[in-house]
Amino acid sequence: MAGCGGGSDDTAQPPAPSLAAPTNFQSTGFITFSWDVTPGATRYELHADPDGSGPLAEIKLSDYSEASPTGFAYGSNSEQTSLGGSVRGIDALALPAGINASYRLRACNASGCGDFASVVPDIAKLSAHEFSSGYAPFAYNSPSSQSPLSKDGLTLAMNHWSVAGDSTTYLFGRASKSQPWQQQARLSYGTSTLSADGTTLAVVGQETPSSPPRTTKTVVYIYHRSGSTWSQQYLDTPSAPSACPQPCEVYSASRGPLLSADGNLLVVPLNFFSRSAVAADSTYIGAVATYVRNGAAWSPQALLETGGKRVEALALSGDGKTLVVNQGGHNPGYPDPQAPHAVVFTQQGNGTWSQQARIPVDLSFVFDISGILYSSMKLSDDGNTLAVSAWAPPADIALSCSPKKDSMYIALFARNGTAWQLQVAISRSRGYPWALAPDGNALFYDGELFTRSNGAWACP
Repeated sequence: MAGCGGGSDDTAQPPAPSLAAPTNFQSTGFITFSWDVTPGATRYELHADPDGSGPLAEIKLSDYSEASPTGFAYGSNSEQTSLGGSVRGIDALALPAGINASYRLRACNASGCGDFASVVPDIAKLSAHEFSSGYAPFAYNSPSSQSPLSKDGLTLAMNHWSVAGDSTTYLFGRASKSQPWQQQARLSYGTSTLSADGTTLAVVGQETPSSPPRTTKTVVYIYHRSGSTWSQQYLDTPSAPSACPQPCEVYSASRGPLLSADGNLLVVPLNFFSRSAVAADSTYIGAVATYVRNGAAWSPQALLETGGKRVEALALSGDGKTLVVNQGGHNPGYPDPQAPHAVVFTQQGNGTWSQQARIPVDLSFVFDISGILYSSMKLSDDGNTLAVSAWAPPADIALSCSPKKDSMYIALFARNGTAWQLQVAISRSRGYPWALAPDGNALFYDGELFTRSNGAWACP
């Protein structure tokens, strides 16, 4: 029997979904996303076009499976107002195939799914900030790797970790900012850096020989591009300083290496360690190795000991004449009795390096319940402006533009002759990447642009 309003079909039909398209859907990295919670949603679907405007068809990604482990995984923040998601182990979206992918997201519940929100990731903007003086790669307050981008935004190097274990470094190029990326090379995996002119790539990795003695060693690879073809130009295994008793192990730091803008100078941060039966007698030496190119030939130039136990933060000017390295830092794992400093080295005309200054600044390498917080440093192209992400500003540091917002701040120093002076200190979110303009006159920090004119920094 049919009740009021009944018809020939008594089967109840679910109401059409009234879910809105997810708001603030944006790409936060290669195959990572964020968006606001959609009221009434119980799940979300991510669709991907692996090559964007190319010929491949759009695909719907499956929900994440720990057994695979592949699929689209997501979760809410502590306030449960927004979500973050990522794609795990999907070959069609992995490098290099997915470098030009586009995405659509929709909210769903038991009644169905709502409208789509769309995003086309801009890998260049996710890797660097574009200033009037050119692109500058982001610095991070964590040891996570970043994707080096050339100053003109047309060459990109990306490290990629694969589920299959074929981790590697990919090089991409494009004819203009409006053109899709094209793969140029697949090279050795490691911590990599790209010269600002986009012609030179340095990769530093750890290798263990297949036959005895199976002692892990640090290896430096340098590649050069001619047209769109990359080839290995140099290979080196750095040696330990005489002050490190044998057997002395050498490890590349979590940051670096660094290249000058023209790619003719390479700086490799190194940490040397010699174990003793008595822990207090063990040797720790932080140093940087420099290499120079003359024509197509590379050669070691210098090994500069920093005076600290570990190198974890460093910066190189674009002209290759100024180098800043941490000396000490707040690190419970490697206690250092001296107060942390940024040590400034300058290169003379004959290729030798000398220490110019020691700048007291609260560098941090802290491991705690909030995660890992590493200080970062950046120099302008001319080496006259230094930006440092520092820890817990002391009472004698006056913060500009706002009160203290977090446990880290950016300190900006300027050089006049050989003297360095703090110009401004700015506190924003420690989890947000930041960038210093190549000309040193602007800082992008926590989504805001701070600018300098006639030596004075202005708040946005």
